[in-house]
Amino acid sequence: KGVEHMSLLTWERYSSLHDIVSEDKFDKAEKQAECAIRNVMGVIHYTNWIADNPNLTNEIYYEQLLDCICNVINYIATVGAKAGQGVSSVSNDGYSESYVLQTQSQATNELQKNIRLWLSGTGLVRAY
Repeated sequence: KGVEHMSLLTWERYSSLHDIVSEDKFDKAEKQAECAIRNVMGVIHYTNWIADNPNLTNEIYYEQLLDCICNVINYIATVGAKAGQGVSSVSNDGYSESYVLQTQSQATNELQKNIRLWLSGTGLVRAY
């Protein structure tokens, strides 16, 4: 298609409820959040539900989806940012480096669990 993807969540909506991410970082954070949600839902499933749905704003799960995006943005900005900060020094014993990777994958797993929780009851994510 090549059509520029419209963000589901607007800065106005986010900033009326949250203040963790600043406006200049919002677009990137919003895309990351949608990407994380898409990974949990599955790309095809996500595309069918979200991208190809002209009546998205009328869906009963729409508000919950927007709230979930807000939650993911905040999670990535707080927990996710911390998880990646151990890379500053890599010692020769390899312990530091593997510890960082471990905390990042733990953060990813936790985020994916949270996304399922935040979207529970919407039918958007399959239960695991």
